[in-house]
Amino acid sequence: LGLGGVGLGAAAVAAPVFHDLDEVIASPQAEFKRPWYVKEVDKPTVEVDWNMYTRWDYRESMWQDGMQKAWGPTKTGWIFKMYSANLMKWLKENRPGWTLRDYALAMSKSVSIPLSFLGPQTTSTPEELGVPRWEGTPEENARMIRAYLRANGCSQVGFVELDTNTTEKLIYSNDSTPDYGIKFKRNVIADVDQPSETDEERIIPKKARWVIVYTLRLSDEQIERMPTLIGASTIGYTLALVKQAQLQNFLRTLGYMGLGESTRYHEFASVTGLGVMAGLGETCRVMHLMSPEYGLKQRLFKLITDLPLAPGKPIDFGAMQFCRTCKKCADFCPPKAIPNDTEPSWENTVPYHSQGIRMWRRNEPLCIAYMYEATAASCGICLAVCPLTKGNRQAFYHDIMRATISTTPVLNRFFRKMDDFLGYGMKTGEDIEKFWEMDLPPFGWE
Repeated sequence: LGLGGVGLGAAAVAAPVFHDLDEVIASPQAEFKRPWYVKEVDKPTVEVDWNMYTRWDYRESMWQDGMQKAWGPTKTGWIFKMYSANLMKWLKENRPGWTLRDYALAMSKSVSIPLSFLGPQTTSTPEELGVPRWEGTPEENARMIRAYLRANGCSQVGFVELDTNTTEKLIYSNDSTPDYGIKFKRNVIADVDQPSETDEERIIPKKARWVIVYTLRLSDEQIERMPTLIGASTIGYTLALVKQAQLQNFLRTLGYMGLGESTRYHEFASVTGLGVMAGLGETCRVMHLMSPEYGLKQRLFKLITDLPLAPGKPIDFGAMQFCRTCKKCADFCPPKAIPNDTEPSWENTVPYHSQGIRMWRRNEPLCIAYMYEATAASCGICLAVCPLTKGNRQAFYHDIMRATISTTPVLNRFFRKMDDFLGYGMKTGEDIEKFWEMDLPPFGWE
């Protein structure tokens, strides 16, 4: 069945051996156990007006046309020049976080495994094997997919059923291609039997009604070294290249489609929105998914399929409420791109954010400009300083904090002050380079 390598050879990550799918479904990895204070709710903690919400156009992204629209071609060009100039300057200065070995670490992650909408298609189908395709209940299928992904290195796995009036709108109207800034394709949802792709369109069959949403953790020690080249090199996106192709081949051999990204970033659908609807976490002040287990210390990925899956429900563990009073990410954001307002807002006057959501909205042009110009790497300071991102390894009170914010928000300000007092967050100066002397766990995951 291709449960391990699924046709990717040496690129695959080894997984536990299962003898059949019944063992997969019955395995402990198929369970999704959450802390007791995580509550399932009917509506997400972020308010959404689905009548106002429309499918967003990825061409408005900062990674595509949005940067030049915001800053103009001259300023945008200068920002990219400063990125290159600062990188070379700090490399020659042997600056902590930008030394030669830090640079080598960052560049080693640039090795790419091709991604595609339709998948590698390097495994056999049931028809080719002369057997009927896999048939299971939505609940059995969900357990199977969760067990498979967790056995292959994913942390959390959830599912969304697409509804024309709500969650289907999370699929972007236009998607990118590997030729950044050159070519876009329309995502067309059509009443056809099979998916297909042309030079202009990606056709998603209407019968593909389910989305698999999964997370890959970020390295604890590397997150604490944001915004350096060490911090920017955390493993999540690199592993994701393998995981998508593996999952697409796994579904193919079972007899189902798996429709995914064509580039390494999120240009196909709103992964945060899908993660929220799948019940993996809540959105927060920085517009990322906040999970009860890892805070902001994960990256999300998704795949559309026609394999029936039991959908999850949104959750509430107090993250949105905590963000109202904490504001630490906004306080520490160097360009002040994260809003400091206590309450989220419906107001949106920019094309690079969606309408119809009551949320805090980052100033994306400021955020991305700072990331390129001032760090010559990535930024991620907001991830590093967030109290809910800190691991239990650092202080016993994190367990107490997570449980308390879900039931007693009056103590939220106290926990923010405690986080400041204990000094958890970013490594600076020579502490950055101590990364190379550490006895790190695999992938940097504590």
